[in-house]
Amino acid sequence: MARIIDGPVSQSDLATRVLDQYYNFDLTVNTNQYDIVYSYFYSTTLNKNTAGNFTTMLFRISSITGRDTLELLDYMKGKSKIEVNTLMAYYLNSMKSKTTLYGVNVIPPPNQTVQRNIVI
Repeated sequence: MARIIDGPVSQSDLATRVLDQYYNFDLTVNTNQYDIVYSYFYSTTLNKNTAGNFTTMLFRISSITGRDTLELLDYMKGKSKIEVNTLMAYYLNSMKSKTTLYGVNVIPPPNQTVQRNIVI
């Protein structure tokens, strides 16, 4: 689970440092943007842990793709919970190991011809 390791020290401090030990990454983000994204996800999920994890992942997605975090958030606003979950699963699946997939109920069967040629 992601956690804030350095919160804003004063009102003039505009950076928040977020560390995720599970995925092994460390981000420094704008405190105001963090609050905006967290409050959106909290109002959507009504769960602090889920909101924190979605917030951290959205900042991670933003840093990897190079798109603005608030632009990604604006794209999610007005969508249903299922659409937001699907979008987050899409980005998370593209960033992690391909051994498991988030949001996939039935694993697609592999092509047997191709599968036999793969050497592990």
